[in-house]
Amino acid sequence: MRMIKNILFDMGGVIFRQNTAEAFRRFREAGIDADYYMGEYGQKDFFLDVETGKIDAEEFCRRMASASGCESVSWEKAQYCWLGFIRDVPVERLHHLLELKEHYHLCLLSNTNPFIMDFTRSQRFSSDGKPISFYFDSLFCSYEMGAYKPNPDIFQQALNRDGMKAEETLFVDDSLKNILAAEAVGIKGLHVKQNADWWEDLNVLLGKQSSKTLGI
Repeated sequence: MRMIKNILFDMGGVIFRQNTAEAFRRFREAGIDADYYMGEYGQKDFFLDVETGKIDAEEFCRRMASASGCESVSWEKAQYCWLGFIRDVPVERLHHLLELKEHYHLCLLSNTNPFIMDFTRSQRFSSDGKPISFYFDSLFCSYEMGAYKPNPDIFQQALNRDGMKAEETLFVDDSLKNILAAEAVGIKGLHVKQNADWWEDLNVLLGKQSSKTLGI
């Protein structure tokens, strides 16, 4: 394997620990059939549209109101439902990112939306009072790129925007289909279990002698 210079990270289930059941509960409480819109095979309808940038947050709120039979749904209400996905943000993972950032070009690559990113881009994101952008060199968000994992276009866009070579890039994700999509364009993949600590496995893959030593 060629020397890795760039590391791309998924967000939900990798950077923050995910709580899908709580998110579904909140959407159901708001009158949305969460199993239909965010079921086993991923987002669909206006839930997919907001995460691919086809509609904006305000239009999502209008569609959510229509689907739930409500007169209106506020931006804050929609965000409350989406933030149910975030169980917590382990600060030690963020500190690991900072260690990695000293030696690698670090990027976020996530299927996400304006509601979640409004939170993660704020100081509320971490107990250190730092936004997610503090921990990465670049943020690649599906709704801003008009592309969605596992579509290979989102990986190619990320590579092109930051001048990265696929063979020098590693992608960490908890979805096997996304890992396979990255590998199809030449990116090395590290598949981790959802919410699991990936630090040791990442160090092994990078060929480090010790998880405490991140020298080049």
